Amino acid sequence: MKLVIFGCGKIAKRIAKSCLLVNNIDLVGFASKDIKRARAYAEEYGCRDYGDYDNFLNSDIDGVYIATYNKSHSDLIRRCLEHHKNVICEKPMLFSSEQTKEAFEIARANDVLLMEALKSVFLPLMIRVKKMIEGKAIGEISEISASFMRCGSHPSDHWINEPETGGAFKDLGSYCVGTINFLLGKKGKITSVEDDRKDDKADTTTYATLDYEGVKAKISVSNTLDGDCGLTVKGSKGLIRVDNFWKNGDGYYECDGIRKELKEELISDFYYELKHFADLTDKGIKESPVMNEEASLNIIKITDWRNEK
Repeated sequence: MKLVIFGCGKIAKRIAKSCLLVNNIDLVGFASKDIKRARAYAEEYGCRDYGDYDNFLNSDIDGVYIATYNKSHSDLIRRCLEHHKNVICEKPMLFSSEQTKEAFEIARANDVLLMEALKSVFLPLMIRVKKMIEGKAIGEISEISASFMRCGSHPSDHWINEPETGGAFKDLGSYCVGTINFLLGKKGKITSVEDDRKDDKADTTTYATLDYEGVKAKISVSNTLDGDCGLTVKGSKGLIRVDNFWKNGDGYYECDGIRKELKEELISDFYYELKHFADLTDKGIKESPVMNEEASLNIIKITDWRNEK
């Protein structure tokens, strides 16, 4: 498939490196409002083309990876879908259930694929952990926790501070909620939330507890505090632990007092979601069996909890 990356931030370089590893992706260019930056990225990664968004929407490309700032996602998704381009959009893809439902309706109307890029659920290690949970490798699951806490410094006008499209819970929390949803195969319900959100600023730190049909889930996220970054699954016979679960191939589990290492292939953290997207596009499949409309809605219903009551 011919793919172009929309957006030329730091994450675009990581995506591009992974694109070059996927045998059925032809990375043809970069698009940005900053044409000089798009050209520089294209030259760095050996692409044939660069330009603004319209340049590619009116071309013969097959798909777009949207890696722009959050607040631009909704408009770019709509424009790409209406130009009959398959779309994979960086998480958090959209910011309300209404937006999400509308976007998938547009995708269906134009007979194209729309997929949220939640890379954690495509990693071989997370797929193995899911199978271990289903096979009761550590017994009956009683609790699961996911944390993503890292100290950063952002200017007041940074997108992460925007109340509607920014915030730690919608951004970092997408990984936590989406991964737990995937592993348990159930819908979670919020039981408590503590955050530091203000009327004019998004949250920088959020602690949430959820109930998954009797399984307790804890989520801790922050973009201003350093803390735990990992996934822990507790069962009646032991536990599973994976540090940096959104980009890791290694972990361990303990069962009946015996610890064993977990190790799975990790070509790159973005490789597996990109391969999944390219394979679906090649086969003409219009909705991912993993990150479909229901999966994206189940994430946003938690991370947009104030408006989802």
